[in-house]
Parts: sequence; C-alpha cells; structure tokens
Amino acid sequence: MTTGMTTRTRVVLVDDHALVRRGLAVLLRLDGRHDVVGEAGSGETAIPLIEAERPDLVILDLNMPGIDGLETLRRLRARGLTTRVLVLSMHDESHLVGQALSAGADGYLLKDSMDDELFFAIESVLRGQRYLAAAIDRAQLQESRLRPVSLTAREREVLQLIANGLTTGAVAEALNISPHTATRHRANLMQKLNVHNQVELVRIAASRGLIVLQTPS
Repeated sequence: MTTGMTTRTRVVLVDDHALVRRGLAVLLRLDGRHDVVGEAGSGETAIPLIEAERPDLVILDLNMPGIDGLETLRRLRARGLTTRVLVLSMHDESHLVGQALSAGADGYLLKDSMDDELFFAIESVLRGQRYLAAAIDRAQLQESRLRPVSLTAREREVLQLIANGLTTGAVAEALNISPHTATRHRANLMQKLNVHNQVELVRIAASRGLIVLQTPS
C-alpha cells in the first residue's frame, strides 16, 4: 500500500473476460481507495505480473483457459507470495469453494454479488479475515470439507501407485489388471475426491491422509 494522505490498495485483476476486468477496474477507481496496477486474462500472464508488482490484493477468477484460477493460486502460494487473494467466481458449489480455500484463497465472492459486498469482502481479506459470499451455504461447505471418503481396497492401491508416479499402464501391470480397469479406477477416485486432474488427485489425497508420499532418497 502507498503512503500519503490516504492509504490506497494496489490491486491486480485476473479474469479471462476483458469486460469483467474493465468493469471491476471502474468500480475500484471510482471508490477512490484502490489502484489497479495490472490486469491479466490467464494464469500464464498473471503469475509473472503478480510476482513483479507484489500487489496488496489479487481478484481472481477460477474459470480460465490454460492455467486456471485454482492452479494459479497454488503456484502463487508455492512461490511464497502472501498477497491477499479474493476469488470472484460465478460458481457457488461447495467443493469448488473448499478447493479454493484449501489452495490459499483469502475470500470467495460470487459474480452476482452487489457492489457493497465486493468492497466489504475486499476490506475483510485485507484485514486478514476470511470472507465467504453471503449466498454460500456454510453448512454444506463444512460438510463437504469434512465428509469422509470411502475407498475400496483396490482404489487405495491404485491411488498409492499413482502417487508413486506410475502411469496408468504401469498401474495396470503392477496390479495385474487391464489398462481399461486401471483408467476406470482413476476416474472413480477423481470423482470421489472432487478433483479434475491427477495433480489435484495426489495433492488432495495426501492432505486427507489417504496416501503416503514418497520422499526423495
């Protein structure tokens, strides 16, 4: 934040829709307390921009081509960036909200929120408080984050082998099953853990204690 007569927040906007970024920029500038110091339409361009600018706040969309918002957020946190991140999304599904919070989001706001909620959310996360949109079902979110995952013995074997770095073909060979069966087990695991790729599958499984990650020797 800059120092002067007033303290102004330095903000980077990340959304693949230029009109959304433009609308947010206008709102923030009219409010008078914020300076938009950068905009990005993808995770690929957002990450180096945020590293260079070191803003106080990033307003981040989840659905973007290429590196999506969740992966952008994970990479920022992996780089040690402590910039506050407010997710602004059209999706209110509890598993997506939970994934964003687990990845390091400081707040989650919906795109159909009113202007006053946007500014309240910004103020909250800048104070170090977690903010969830009023329309998000807290009980359902808590349930989805705590709900136990029931895996079969075979699914646990497949999951551990995937975590060990084996390809689907290698998993099939190790367990003496067909590649089709191994692929089906992987799809079932991804559905049960509410993830969309193998990297997320391993990360979420490790965080829930479902696998043991191998340490380099």
